[in-house]
Amino acid sequence: MFQKENRSGLIIYLYYNRDAKKLDHYGDICYHSKKHRYLQLYVPTEEVEELVSRLGKERFIKKVRRCHIQELETPFVGSLYRNSENVIM
Repeated sequence: MFQKENRSGLIIYLYYNRDAKKLDHYGDICYHSKKHRYLQLYVPTEEVEELVSRLGKERFIKKVRRCHIQELETPFVGSLYRNSENVIM
């Protein structure tokens, strides 16, 4: 049966875009911004702390940040439709 793997995102800022292919074996590259020279890398949650320290020591990486999108609450409460009585025009 399929097991859902818990993954966390890392935002990695690069000095040069050509170094993005070096990060492919660390995890899954979800997004790469060539203009702003950063990429979003998804890695298993158990390995995040180890990878942040290891990637921070690499010479081709400017900065490593954790992505906090997993901490946001996704179930939205309430209706998206406004009452016609409360709308000010």
